[in-house]
Amino acid sequence: ILSSATSNSAPVFLTPRRGSDDEEGIQYFVSYTLRDDQLEVRSDILLPDDFDQKLDERATHEWIWNYFASLIPAAERDFLVEFTAISDGRSQILGGVRRTYEDPDEWALRVDVLDADDRQELTYTLLHEFGHLLTLKSSQVAVDRSVYRNPEDEEAYQRAQSACPNYFSRDGCSLPASYLNEFFLRYWSALFTEWQEIDTAKEDPIYKANLHEFYKIYADQFLTEYAATSPEEDIAESLAFF
Repeated sequence: ILSSATSNSAPVFLTPRRGSDDEEGIQYFVSYTLRDDQLEVRSDILLPDDFDQKLDERATHEWIWNYFASLIPAAERDFLVEFTAISDGRSQILGGVRRTYEDPDEWALRVDVLDADDRQELTYTLLHEFGHLLTLKSSQVAVDRSVYRNPEDEEAYQRAQSACPNYFSRDGCSLPASYLNEFFLRYWSALFTEWQEIDTAKEDPIYKANLHEFYKIYADQFLTEYAATSPEEDIAESLAFF
């Protein structure tokens, strides 16, 4: 989970292309509202002059959205209210999802238009992002509004986490019978304390090295190295592979 440089609330689940670094560095950022399963109002948030105009065309963005819509049934994505075309250059972040700033029960999908021409990678990433939507939507995770509105407030986070009897997913408590909580109990409960020590030191220069060592120790329990990033990423990778 990476915090978006443009965000002021809510964690952003951004998926790097397999084999790439996971730095964000988004330099192109155009957003659309969704209405009746179609792109509607466009907002240019960050649009450099030298960006490839062919990739900035609405037809390109509609193709990407329509491809996602063809993969995922409408009933399983009716809480998606925003689509965003992004880019951080070639072969870095390919896609991501986040709760909207206005309503934590509504979500936005982000896709890198530069990397979307690789159909296999695009398909895999969209299925991975659907894994997040499926396991983090409001019927699965009860969002803590204080944490959601104040993501940098460590005290609010600690209070919310301590009050959660199940797996706490960054900004909310997973429900007892949720996919994520069941997944956590089955596959992560024995590893969690060790992982947590690594995860709480994300600002440490050796964080990635420590996470890599963690993955190597438990490699037979993860489908990919990225899955070891967190239970949220693990279950999304598992759904994509399935």
